[in-house]
Amino acid sequence: MAVNPVNRPCVSQHVVYIADFAYLGNMEEIYEKVPCRKTQLQDLLNLLGKDDESLPLSVFISGNTSTGKSLCVNTVLQYLRFKHVIILCLECYTPTIMYEYILTGLYESQVDIKCDSLRELMNNLNAYSAEQTRYEPIVLVFDRAEKLLNMDQSIMSTFLRLREFCSLNICTFFITHLTYENFYFKMGVRAVREPVKMYFPNYTKEELFEIIFLHQKAFVRHLTSKHIVDCGIKEDLERPELFGNFLNAFLSEFYRPCRDLMEYQYQAQVIFAKYCEPIIRNEIKSTDLPKLWHHITPILQETLEVLNLKMDIPNLAISSPRKEELFEFPIYTKFVLIAAYLASYNPPKEDKRLFMKNHGKQGKSMQPVKKKAKIEIEAEKLNTQLGPRVFTLNRLMAIFYSIVELKTDVPCSILSQIATLVDLKLIAGRKKIDLDNPKFKCTLGYNFISAVAQTVGFNINEYLYDFI
Repeated sequence: MAVNPVNRPCVSQHVVYIADFAYLGNMEEIYEKVPCRKTQLQDLLNLLGKDDESLPLSVFISGNTSTGKSLCVNTVLQYLRFKHVIILCLECYTPTIMYEYILTGLYESQVDIKCDSLRELMNNLNAYSAEQTRYEPIVLVFDRAEKLLNMDQSIMSTFLRLREFCSLNICTFFITHLTYENFYFKMGVRAVREPVKMYFPNYTKEELFEIIFLHQKAFVRHLTSKHIVDCGIKEDLERPELFGNFLNAFLSEFYRPCRDLMEYQYQAQVIFAKYCEPIIRNEIKSTDLPKLWHHITPILQETLEVLNLKMDIPNLAISSPRKEELFEFPIYTKFVLIAAYLASYNPPKEDKRLFMKNHGKQGKSMQPVKKKAKIEIEAEKLNTQLGPRVFTLNRLMAIFYSIVELKTDVPCSILSQIATLVDLKLIAGRKKIDLDNPKFKCTLGYNFISAVAQTVGFNINEYLYDFI
């Protein structure tokens, strides 16, 4: 295909499904948007170049969770105004869902595109390239790419060299916490052309201080919204020195056992509220640092103990938990139960429409007929009344991540929680889940799971096929 370079258009469409950034006009705005990642942003900009240049075949970005990988890639693509599709691999538990997600994103339409194989995907990409009037850059971003290891090895190998199979100026990004060597056993060391590799290091203590300190005003607003605070005390709470002193003490205790920025921000917000409680009650002056430190030390130690044990599921060694005991489960355990119920009582073919943001358009003429047929004519055949269906672990995890809307690793062991729920007979299946793709089904009823969903503010009817 001939390359026809043209000047970058003033307006270009984007397909972004993780975050919607405002257009960033200059480099300084990018650096402010993503603090402490100037080197990585510059590397990405140099790598992608301009819109009339050929993109690299593929880029592999690794680093621990919460190190700014996805944010940097999304921000740079928005700045360059490149057409891009971001595929959250957690939601794509089958290759078909992933193929259709890519095509729907490229066409930027609400049509329901069907694609069942890599061959069909390549045919659709070539058909798409024939419709283009310019050789525009296109980027596919596979976030949480380690989930591709659960699919056929040809999928990863094909996406690493996608431009060789279609007439598009297309590049694939793979974002993961694993190193590239972890993918060798799937596709062989020399089976494909290796991608450009980038590594995002952990934030240093100084960088964590800088990033969290940017949210100082938000921390104070959150605090004052929960308490009645006098004007004079409010001025003390708004002083940057108070938050800076707290943050120094907080990081000195938390930096070694934890490097997760999201965990830092959450714990800092919780502990800062406790740090300021004696100030609000006018028991300790905001300038009396020794007393404030003495007040917060036991709280820091208690939080650190909980943090070190976060991977452990609470001791629930009971054979049949009562309803009130179930409501005391951790929040993520409740979401696992909700996801298990949705997987048991929703048809798998409807997952794309129910749980994915870019699911295509539902036929208007059929929807009222379908609803009438279900509710008025065949009410006795509702999925929620026919009993639970078996579902796979991959499908359960995809639904879980979709309803929780969490784009990073969950700060607890979900697999351990599933094993515990199986042991408690809330989910039927094997307790050992080290198989390739074990199967389960939910044993809870609709009324019970609805009550559980209410405790976490989740409207389960919006995600049940029977009620749409």
